[in-house]
Amino acid sequence: MRRGMFDMDEVTGRHLDWALFRRFVRLIRPYRGTAIVAMALLPLTTAARLVQPYLIKVAIDNHIMPGHLAGLGGVALLFLASACGESLLGFWQGYLAQGVGQKLTADLRSRGFRHLLRLPVAFFDRHPSGRLVTRLTSDVENVGELFSSGVAAAFGEVFSLIFVVAAMFWLSPPLTLVAFALCPLLGLVLFLFRRRMRQAMRKVRARQAELNGYLAERISGVGTVRLFGQEQRTLQEFDGLQEEYRVSNFAAIRWDVFLFSALETLAALAIAGVLWRGGASVLQGVTTFGTLVAFLEYVQRFFAPLRKLSGQYSLLQASNASLERIFELIDQPTEASGTKLSDQARGALQFDQLCFSYDGRDTVLSDIELSIAAGEMVGIVGDTGSGKTTLGRLLLRFYEPTGGRILLDGQNLAELDPAQVRRRIGWVSQEPFLFAGTVRDNLDPLVALSDPQLRALLEVCGAWPAVERLGGLQGVLKERGRNLSAGERQLLCLVRTLVNDPPILLFDEATSRLDAETEAIVQKQMERSRHGRTVLVIAHRLRSIQHADRIVFLHRGRIREVGTHVQLLAQNGLYARLWRLQHLDLNGVPAAEQA
Repeated sequence: MRRGMFDMDEVTGRHLDWALFRRFVRLIRPYRGTAIVAMALLPLTTAARLVQPYLIKVAIDNHIMPGHLAGLGGVALLFLASACGESLLGFWQGYLAQGVGQKLTADLRSRGFRHLLRLPVAFFDRHPSGRLVTRLTSDVENVGELFSSGVAAAFGEVFSLIFVVAAMFWLSPPLTLVAFALCPLLGLVLFLFRRRMRQAMRKVRARQAELNGYLAERISGVGTVRLFGQEQRTLQEFDGLQEEYRVSNFAAIRWDVFLFSALETLAALAIAGVLWRGGASVLQGVTTFGTLVAFLEYVQRFFAPLRKLSGQYSLLQASNASLERIFELIDQPTEASGTKLSDQARGALQFDQLCFSYDGRDTVLSDIELSIAAGEMVGIVGDTGSGKTTLGRLLLRFYEPTGGRILLDGQNLAELDPAQVRRRIGWVSQEPFLFAGTVRDNLDPLVALSDPQLRALLEVCGAWPAVERLGGLQGVLKERGRNLSAGERQLLCLVRTLVNDPPILLFDEATSRLDAETEAIVQKQMERSRHGRTVLVIAHRLRSIQHADRIVFLHRGRIREVGTHVQLLAQNGLYARLWRLQHLDLNGVPAAEQA
């Protein structure tokens, strides 16, 4: 089900890719002081923990077995001190390591989001928002855990293993060889686990991203789901995706449980071997009873780090998959900055042999030749799919032309800073988008106007009554401005566009979703805002552009007709045909009303 989405999100890479790990280490550099202290506490904590079995040996061999109670209290106090030291050192080590992990998480999420905001629009066409949210939330959380609960904890367990092995050889080399007789089998178990766990964790991350993407898509389109009675189908698809996620998660859990059970079995076999050989040595007087007890403790403590390392290995695998996905996002090329645009922008535009294709195969625009003088109003019309909206997106530098160029006041748009270009072009789209927050934060986030100036602009555009109803400039807009009507949202978007006084206005079917009365209101305010500016109106309703200085008719990605409304009607070509299809007579009155 929906395998295309899964394949797109699958990230392939090597097991615990060291190139990724080196990049991860560089992320820790700002906190290297705290990280070094946390790592330095690891051997001290391990030493405090591993001295305890030796103190038990001393108590048994030197005091309990001989019956010498003198000094036993001192050994007990040393044992208590080592246990308290282990607890205190472990607390500070964990506290510092978790602190580094949390700071790393915040930095990486901020860096990822900052980079995301600079990516070209084409990137978002290929990656659903739910998947990107997964990368900046759960994936980042996994990476944050990589240091605190992964790397630091793993180093601690490695120190434990080294110290335990050294202590075992020091106490009894023969018993150590007996305990390690199962090492080849242990290595085989770890090898099998490593390969399977890597594959399982990658699938878990990909399935989770797919599930999140589906949820985000269906929640945003819940109205459409209900409108077409697709609740049952949506539930079935969701259950299918959830089942795939559960199965992949269960596979990872199964391998985790397998390793735990295998280590428990090997630990039991090792203890049995030590008891058999060590018990015989005690009876023969070769080994003391205290040594056997301490050695059994060390055997237990040899396998305990391995059990913990198995859990940390699962975390490392999950974090490795998350690192791949996060760095894959961060490595995406951002928009080029370009040169600075002249401050004296007049708004003259020229499309020179412009060509464009979204996929490199199907041409959307071909050989567009068009010059627009500063202050001119030009209507862009055509059938659905003719390339009207694409032309506007290229002007805003959401996409780059595949051929030709666009000139803004004689400067090649491709060589200019995209941010500056967009500040020169006021864009009002057919889908007005407002953020949850205050009216002022939505309309003037850079505080370019004072409150009286902003209110005056709202009054000129006819949007002040709606704002006043919300409580003024500090009134709160709900998500996507759903506490306003469609027309009111569109008027606010028009005001937001005019706040920075752009020399060029681009209306992309800004009234196509409005009723006739609301359209007339918005159209009137758009007409007021055009004075002194270059205006491009991408329209489906021809009535909205009949007073334009020129009208450009696009057909299958090419310019077919150019002229005024009257000239194009007189030609009786494509424009006139579309005019008649919209049931309008020469005066712009619906044919039905005329009859």
